Amino acid sequence: MVLNARALVLLHILVWSLPDTFSQSSGILSDISCLKSIRDSLEDPLNHIATSWTFNSSTEDSICWYVGVICEYTFENRVRDVQLANMGLRGKFPTGLVDCSELISLDLSGNVISGSIPHDINEILPNLEVLKLSNNNFSGEIPSSMGNCSNLEVLKLDNNRLSGQIPQQLSELHMLRIFSVANNLLSGPVPDFRFVSTDTIRPESYENNSGLCGEPLDGCKHRWAFFEVSFRSGFVVGFLVFTFSYTAFFTYYFNLWGRSKKRKQMMPTKTTVLKECRKNKDKQIDQFIQLPTKALYKEESIQVSKLVRMIPRMSLAELSEATANFNTDNVIGLGKIGMMYKGVLSNGLPHAIKRLHDSQSLEKQFVSELLALGRLKHNNIVPLLGYCKERKEKLLVYKYISNGSLYDWLHAAKGKNKILEWPSRIKIAMGIARGLVLLHHECNFRVVHLNLSSNSILLDQNFEPKMSNFGGSIISNFGGEMFKNSRNNNIFIGSDVWELGYVKKDVYDFGILLLELIIGKESIEINNYANNSNGSLVDWIAHLLTSSSDFYNVIDESLIGRGFEDEIFELLRIAYTCLKLFPSQRPTTLELYNTIRIFGEKYCLTRDSEILRQSEIATASTLCEIVEAEIT
Repeated sequence: MVLNARALVLLHILVWSLPDTFSQSSGILSDISCLKSIRDSLEDPLNHIATSWTFNSSTEDSICWYVGVICEYTFENRVRDVQLANMGLRGKFPTGLVDCSELISLDLSGNVISGSIPHDINEILPNLEVLKLSNNNFSGEIPSSMGNCSNLEVLKLDNNRLSGQIPQQLSELHMLRIFSVANNLLSGPVPDFRFVSTDTIRPESYENNSGLCGEPLDGCKHRWAFFEVSFRSGFVVGFLVFTFSYTAFFTYYFNLWGRSKKRKQMMPTKTTVLKECRKNKDKQIDQFIQLPTKALYKEESIQVSKLVRMIPRMSLAELSEATANFNTDNVIGLGKIGMMYKGVLSNGLPHAIKRLHDSQSLEKQFVSELLALGRLKHNNIVPLLGYCKERKEKLLVYKYISNGSLYDWLHAAKGKNKILEWPSRIKIAMGIARGLVLLHHECNFRVVHLNLSSNSILLDQNFEPKMSNFGGSIISNFGGEMFKNSRNNNIFIGSDVWELGYVKKDVYDFGILLLELIIGKESIEINNYANNSNGSLVDWIAHLLTSSSDFYNVIDESLIGRGFEDEIFELLRIAYTCLKLFPSQRPTTLELYNTIRIFGEKYCLTRDSEILRQSEIATASTLCEIVEAEIT
């Protein structure tokens, strides 16, 4: 009986597992068909893929080891990336890629592939995140359907023979981070990438296309003026000749009708009211909307007026006296938006006083600091203690943080004898992550910093980090749908754009901070290391994780031989996850904190480990309670 029962259980498991087995097998077969199509449709004079891509009875177990083929999980044998750059391949774009249903990255750059890009590329590669077709012989127009590849983050079409206009539909690619169509034969107005970072769309993205115009290039008006004027003038002349003979006849009747209509328009009709309501409703439904300026300033003034009750307003005379009339001897820092002074107020305590430069454009940064720091009270965020706005002067008063910035400690000039011990570096990393949890996961008031760097991290006497410089932050105080940026614009955007476009930018910057803590070099030097290794930053870190000799060559020499190597290695691995190319692959700040907190427990640096350990399985409502417990 026992044996029969066991047999029954095994049979039950086998039956229920069959659909998954068939599905996986079907997926593998389609990927094999995809790779066969690529091999058969492209000439391979250098035998890069011809000798590697052999299809036989054991193919299912080996496709993830083919040259240029990358699978997310080798045991699943599902193709995620095809990297065939600089292999001398010839032929047309392989439409058989449609069978690689899990493909998210395709790199065919540096080959001799010709013909047009398929007009239905969005159907062939619906999940594509990276498309690199640079340095080929592609011709024809860029397909408008490419605008439907909504996951695209990297699009490189430079150095081809593409012609015609760039489809305006590409402006719908809100995830775009890298874009280039340079060195083609394109003309006409460029797409309006208003929701893509200005760092992504630069003039260099369009260079050597003599017919292109529009932001960020020269305006289109002067380029098309001749054609517009010629067309309009001919049309207007004909229209005037046609209508002149009728004007006198109908003038009298139109005047009578106009007077009657004017009287009626003095009272709004039901139809007019309904149209206005529909118009307003459409504005609310639209995913990306910029609100009217008047309403925006009214809403801002309401928020700032509320903050007056939360943040003391100080007089210019008081702050001038505290800094000896802003004497240069009291300067402790110079930033992009103002000068920082150390001043002693009437209570006898030192304060940090930021005097903003005299510029109207800095009004927005001033308001952003007030809105963010007026509500955010946390041990890892610099306290805002007061503000002043008199005449043209704008000042912000903070608690004085005695140990200066993290930058000063990591990159101290020779002879200053500033050494940051490893436990302190762990404490700093953990504190920054804890502060980011508050910014990103607080329930009704979310903030992305967007300017996180070692210069914006201050250290108190116990080396507890304090995040500062919130002038460029973006704030959400409308339940995660409307966001305020430092330009004072309210924008409706989807939560996925907020998460991947903004929040994961903070995660990336946090990864750079971790590298600075480990390597002891400035971010620009770290990027130079990667460039010298002929790879991306994340590729360079991946190499360090596999090469012990290079790993020891780059870490801060003050940490070598102190017994911290294993922890340094693990923190480097965490930095690697923060810097992944695709934002969706980067961890959340809550996950980062829970990981780094484990190091902190070793040095008795945690006081909330039990609370945040539970947060890994917390629901959204529980998460709010956890974050609120962090607020001091």
